[in-house]
Amino acid sequence: MAGGRALDIYRNDRMVGTLFDETPLRFRYADAWMQANDEEPIAPTIGLQQQEHTGGLVYAYFENLLPEGDLRRYLSISRHATSVFGLLSAVAGDTASGLSLLPAGEKPGPRRYLSTDWETIAKSLHDPAKAPLIAWNAEDGRISLAGAQDKMLLLLTPEGMPAIPQDSAPSTHILKPDIVRLPKVWATALNETFVMKLASKLSLETAEVSYQPIVKACLVERYDRTVNKQGELIRLHQLDLCQLAGKSSEIKYESDGGPTLAQCRELLQQNNVPARDLKRLLEWIFFNLYVGNNDSHAKNLAVLYTTNEGPRLAPFYDLMSTTMYAGLSKNFAFSIGGEFNPWKMQAAHIESTAEQLGFKKKYVFNIAARIAENLLDKIVSVTEELSSVAQSGTEKTMLHRLQQSIANNTKKLNKRWTA
Repeated sequence: MAGGRALDIYRNDRMVGTLFDETPLRFRYADAWMQANDEEPIAPTIGLQQQEHTGGLVYAYFENLLPEGDLRRYLSISRHATSVFGLLSAVAGDTASGLSLLPAGEKPGPRRYLSTDWETIAKSLHDPAKAPLIAWNAEDGRISLAGAQDKMLLLLTPEGMPAIPQDSAPSTHILKPDIVRLPKVWATALNETFVMKLASKLSLETAEVSYQPIVKACLVERYDRTVNKQGELIRLHQLDLCQLAGKSSEIKYESDGGPTLAQCRELLQQNNVPARDLKRLLEWIFFNLYVGNNDSHAKNLAVLYTTNEGPRLAPFYDLMSTTMYAGLSKNFAFSIGGEFNPWKMQAAHIESTAEQLGFKKKYVFNIAARIAENLLDKIVSVTEELSSVAQSGTEKTMLHRLQQSIANNTKKLNKRWTA
């Protein structure tokens, strides 16, 4: 045991349990949470059948709440924390879920926000002392957003002005600026905004996004936040598919041992999402193939526990055309009929995947064709919509290339699969 440290875990204002800094990590549900008849476990892998849990499944669940890659290394150095528990202690007040983690004995306090403006945020992006952007958000807020991309949590006022959550106050939006630490990767914020809006126009149920031209960032409205009858902002619980599978974020790609598409479907069914969400999974697969989003791994799928409809496949997020960039992988995150390279996928690979997922082949091909047709019908309108906020030559070039590249990819792939 490392000094007896512990973190109390809350869902909004109710204490769920306590995480103990032990090797391996130990989690204990609070007595009141165990005794309540209307409460759910934090994850199916950490069920209410027993009060205490320890080991790999506890580690995987909580590790998935943390940033990944360079951002985690930065936070580790800046916050003098190397273990999962140490990082959670430093930054997990507001997470990508319905939970907040606070030092043992500390309860959620009054919600505080620091008013700012877009110009100030934009300046911070060019200040070496403030880089990466997550560091600015973490100075007074214990912020933990999963993923490897730099981002910032904000609350937007009714007037549309940004404010920075303090301590563990909940946010309403995520600000995602251009990725700057990868060579030959450019205008990613506009890229993501474009692809997300395109998916929305195809009625794929996505997080709402807009492009913030002053910051040059994609502004994402959080779908895991809602307002209760008292007008208070509350958190909704969600679990990404790595958490549901009991795998750490290091194992999010199928080629590394992460969930397969068949396992993703099984996880969704085990968590009682409706049949229409299994159809949405198919639509997500083909949309990502058409737009060239090869980074569509298992952490980019989640189950959202809604207040009215129960478990749902969460609105889609983190959609981007990665094939726009020469240095990124040309392989898809999931295999289709055993093939990872989209340009080697034939109709037989689609048929094999349909069989693995338990769908009729004709049904799957019809979805692929419909997505292609609607995408080609809507892509010009997305380009025109974003042209008004694409101010620089770089931004205008990105819009033009996205339209041309995605349209060409869609035509070629759909022809290959339906020939």
